[in-house]
Amino acid sequence: MKLIITDSIEKHELFALERVFSLNVIKVAAIKSLKGLGENIKNPINIPKTILRKIYTTSSSGAGRAVFLLQIEAEKAILAMIRQKKDKQVGANMAVENPKFKKALERNLDLIIRDLEVSKYKEYDLENPIVN
Repeated sequence: MKLIITDSIEKHELFALERVFSLNVIKVAAIKSLKGLGENIKNPINIPKTILRKIYTTSSSGAGRAVFLLQIEAEKAILAMIRQKKDKQVGANMAVENPKFKKALERNLDLIIRDLEVSKYKEYDLENPIVN
């Protein structure tokens, strides 16, 4: 199993939250998503052989929600979005019916596709999720 974090998502999503959600927290959420936990959500962009899954995350700094673009057959979880639960615009209502969430998700998926096409990403092994 692998976790992929593209350069754009690292810059736009993780940079502001690196003190709230460690890489370990994200890895654990990715593993849970790949194992079927969380809630599948409608993908506003058709990306073949993938599903979007929303999962709750917790850390010592607070609760949040993450969305992964999953390639189930390849056992890869691509971080699409991570927000604190107290983020009123998106984090509290991560549903495609929320126009602010949908717009942010579509933007992030476009960024992910572009980054993957030019190999601008980091890949992490999920067999041992703990990082020192």
